[in-house]
Amino acid sequence: MSMSPAMLAALQSRNPMLVHLLKIELPGKTIRLVDGSGFVLWGAESYTAEDADFGKIAGFGEFTEAEGTEAPRQTVQLLPTGNAAIAALTAPSAQGSPVTIYAAAIDRQTGQVIGEPDIRFVGELDDGGFNPAQNSSLLELEVATIWERLFDDNEGHRWNDAFWTYLYGSNARAFQHVTNAGQKLFWGYNGPSSGSGGSYGGGNGSIGGGNDHARYDQV
Repeated sequence: MSMSPAMLAALQSRNPMLVHLLKIELPGKTIRLVDGSGFVLWGAESYTAEDADFGKIAGFGEFTEAEGTEAPRQTVQLLPTGNAAIAALTAPSAQGSPVTIYAAAIDRQTGQVIGEPDIRFVGELDDGGFNPAQNSSLLELEVATIWERLFDDNEGHRWNDAFWTYLYGSNARAFQHVTNAGQKLFWGYNGPSSGSGGSYGGGNGSIGGGNDHARYDQV
């Protein structure tokens, strides 16, 4: 998503004001916070420096891109108001709550967002850690993207008869005779063969090398 022209122009002006907006959509309440002091207005939404129930922002983790097989993650540090806030943010019911972090250019006179905020991170609450200190308490929330679910082998519908009938009843026997779902299937042919030679059969749609062939209309 590209940055809005109005926001880009504001950032190119002299001494722009840039803030981060945090939205956490808990089951019972949506938290809207801005780092720093004061408040920010974005349409019908108001982002305040401190939430009466959940406290204020202490900081964010580094905004970097994930590499290789890692799913993007982010940390949000909050200064909670008390034990009730900590319990609500780390409760099992809060896990999976949507979290969005924006960067926004602000009009100093009105407190209004200029253009559209730029989305820096979209994810969901994963887990949290609490670090008590003498003068303050720091709650660090781990936020994961939904792409991390792709690394969970047990997520989603599996191609086996037991799981399918568990979901849809004993009469839904769509995968009753499926026995090779765990095998690697090649589209149109049986894949690399250890046999020698190669062939192409016209008319019956078989291709490949060695002795093992499969018709494309039987895959």
